[in-house]
Amino acid sequence: SVKTTMVCAGGESKSACHGDSGGPLSCVGRDGKWYVEGVTSFVDGRGCNTPKKPTVFTRVASFIPWISETMAQN
Repeated sequence: SVKTTMVCAGGESKSACHGDSGGPLSCVGRDGKWYVEGVTSFVDGRGCNTPKKPTVFTRVASFIPWISETMAQN
């Protein structure tokens, strides 16, 4: 099941593929700027571009406090 720390995208013959883990899910914001919304986590076990099987990404927004804290320490 999808958790609040995840976001799904694709599914209609558009998805990440095996080996794409760690790659970005980039989206245009309302301000017209590009943002990294997710980090590729996993795809359906049947392979790439499986209909109605979206890619699961880690939701970057869920980890902003940790990212900020880690960057401040370094």
